[in-house]
Amino acid sequence: MQTFLSYAAQSLNKQYRPEEIRQLSYSLLEDCCGFSKNDIYAGKDTKISAKQRQQLHEKLARLAVGEPLQYITEVAHFYDLKLSVNPAVLIPRPETEELAEWIIHDYAGEKGKILDVGTGSACISLALAKHLSGMQVEAWDISPAALALARQNAADLKLDVKFTEQDLFGFNPGPGAQVYDIIVSNPPYVTTAEALKMEKRVLKHEPALALFVPDNDPLIFYRALAGLAASILKPGGSLYVEISIYYGSETVQLFKEAGFEEVVLRQDISGRDRMIKASNYHG
Repeated sequence: MQTFLSYAAQSLNKQYRPEEIRQLSYSLLEDCCGFSKNDIYAGKDTKISAKQRQQLHEKLARLAVGEPLQYITEVAHFYDLKLSVNPAVLIPRPETEELAEWIIHDYAGEKGKILDVGTGSACISLALAKHLSGMQVEAWDISPAALALARQNAADLKLDVKFTEQDLFGFNPGPGAQVYDIIVSNPPYVTTAEALKMEKRVLKHEPALALFVPDNDPLIFYRALAGLAASILKPGGSLYVEISIYYGSETVQLFKEAGFEEVVLRQDISGRDRMIKASNYHG
């Protein structure tokens, strides 16, 4: 095992800091060999088979060219959930956990209906389904591959979410449409200017469909979400969204002009404008 840790340190030293390399190495040892971090820290006598050694080196090579760990192990953690992920969906971020936590705090013990727009891995909708047992949760995505993974996650976690293939921009509510107490979304919001500041492994490996917006209309999804809320959000309901750190005030203004009386901008744990709650739509 120490031989592998030394080899990993040499293989990844151009891409990652030493502490990151250690954590990535421990994660690979757990994924390929079943060793826990406690086993490694305790210096437990562990043997690596030839097959396990081959898997370790193959996955280490993928890390060395910038592929995210979560796509290599096909596992990501969100809130208190263990999810399957693949390149059809974004890797869940800690900032998005804060958005889910906001909703869980606001609606603890209540009954109603939630719509998650652009669900991806279903990280938000599954966290809400687990912690808001009185809520019926529905989730949309435009990607069949993302929905297949989302359904797998729901089945693995034994959580009840209704998944629908739906394009936000092509939705026509019509008479008798379902209405919701909460609409939540982590939509695409990355412009070219933002992309230049992002890690290359994100740009190369994560799905562009879930990341990017036109430079000349960075708030296109928020405008569409405001329109969706106008048609299917219940009176007194709330729209929760994750946002670009560069367009906080502009997104607040968009929602106010769209007819929401209360628009709250909240910072993430790093102090950056990251999420908005818009309530009391009056048209």
